[in-house]
Amino acid sequence: MTYSKYFLPQTAKVPFLLTVGVIMIIIMILARTFSPNSLPLKASKKIVSSLDVMNLTHNQAKIFWQTEEKQSGWVIFGENERTLNRVTIDERDLQDKRSRYKNHLVTLKNLKSNSRYFYKIISDNQVVEADDGEAFSFITPAKIATSPDLVPAYGKLIRENGGAVQNAIIIFTLDNIYPLVTLTKTTGEWLIPLNYLVNKNSLKLHSVPSDATVTIVIVDESSKITKIQARFSHLSPIPQTVILGKDYNFLDQGGVLSASVKNKSGQKTKFEILFPRDSAVIPGGKPLIKGASFAGNQVIVSIDNDPGLSYKVSADKQGVWSVILSTNLPVGGHTLKARSTDTEGKETILSRNFSVAKSGEQVLGEATAEASPTLMPTEVPELPSPTIEFSPYLTQPPTFTPTPPTSGVDIKPFGVMSASLIILGLGILFAF
Repeated sequence: MTYSKYFLPQTAKVPFLLTVGVIMIIIMILARTFSPNSLPLKASKKIVSSLDVMNLTHNQAKIFWQTEEKQSGWVIFGENERTLNRVTIDERDLQDKRSRYKNHLVTLKNLKSNSRYFYKIISDNQVVEADDGEAFSFITPAKIATSPDLVPAYGKLIRENGGAVQNAIIIFTLDNIYPLVTLTKTTGEWLIPLNYLVNKNSLKLHSVPSDATVTIVIVDESSKITKIQARFSHLSPIPQTVILGKDYNFLDQGGVLSASVKNKSGQKTKFEILFPRDSAVIPGGKPLIKGASFAGNQVIVSIDNDPGLSYKVSADKQGVWSVILSTNLPVGGHTLKARSTDTEGKETILSRNFSVAKSGEQVLGEATAEASPTLMPTEVPELPSPTIEFSPYLTQPPTFTPTPPTSGVDIKPFGVMSASLIILGLGILFAF
C-alpha cells in the first residue's frame, strides 16, 4: 500500500469542469475578436433612394440605383435566389479600380430569354435587398424581332459654361415600358436606340404613337437634374442642345414662326415652322424639320438657298409637314426657309436660323438664348422599390444586411480554430 500520498505535499489540481468552462470562454472571446463580422456596420434605410430595372431585353438588363452619398457599388445575381454567384460592376469602373458614385449603373449580360433572375446590390459592402429580406428579381422577355425602322433618340448635354458633360446618366421614360438609360460621352453627346421598347406587363415589344409624351431625366454626380418633355417623334435629335440643370418642354408650339393661309374652303389656318426653333443649336447634322399647314397644302423647304437642299413636301391629313434631310449639314449657322401658297395663289415665306454644333465645341451663347425653363443598346419584372425625387420607381424601401460577399479564402477562422485547439490541449494537460 502506498502511503506517500498522505505525507508528501501534493500539487493542487484545477477541477476539470472549471477548466473546460474557462477554455470555452477564451475560445468565444477569440472568435468574437477575430470574426469578420465582429463590428457590424449600421445601415440606414435611406441609403438607397431609387432602384429600377432598365434596358430590359432577352439577354441583357441594366440596374440603376441612387445613394444619398457617394459609395462604391456592384451587383450580385443569378438564376437561383440562394446562389447569387455572378458579379457585375459599375459601367464606369475597371475591374481593379472602382470609384464612388451617387448614381450607379451596372449591366447584366449573357442572360437567358424568358427566365427569372434574382439580384442584390452591394453598396459600400452592405447588402441591399427587398423589404422581406429576399432578393430583387425580374423576368427577361422571349427573344423577339426588334423594330429596325425606329431612329435612335440622341442629343447633347453641356454645362452653363459651355463645357461638355461626361458620364451623366440619361433616363428615357414612357408609360408602360421599361425605362431606357445611357451615359453621355466625353463630348456630352448621347444616344438611346428605340428599337427595343418592352412593355412592363406583357414583356413584348411596345408600339408607341408618334405623338406620345416622353420624359427624359438627366442626372449627374453634381446632383443637378434636367427634365425634358417631348413628343416621341421629336427625339432624333432632341430639338436643341441641353444645359444641365435646366428643364425643357417641347410639347407646346411656343416660339414657332407662323403666318395665316387659306385652305380650300376659304378658312384661314396657320402656316408654321415648328422645328428647328429660332437660334437653336442642333447636336447633329440632321435637324428635325417640321411644321404645320392645312391638309394637303404643298410646302417648299430650302436650306441656305442651296438647290441640293431644297425639298417639296405636302401637309398630311393632320396638317403636319416634315422634311428628312438626305445628307448631314456642315457645322455652323444655317438658314431654313419654308414657302407655301394658299388656294388664291398668295405666297407666304417663313425663315428660321439655327446652328449645327461641332462635337465637343462650346455652344453656350446660342443655347442659352433658346433655353426656357418650365425636366440600349439593343441587347440586353417587377420589383419593389424606394422613391426617387423625379420619378417614384419603387414602392417599398429596401433593407440592409451587413454581410457582404467575399472572394478568396479567409484565414481568420482557421487561425481562431488553431488557437482554440492549442488552448484546449494545454488546458487538459494542466488539468491532469
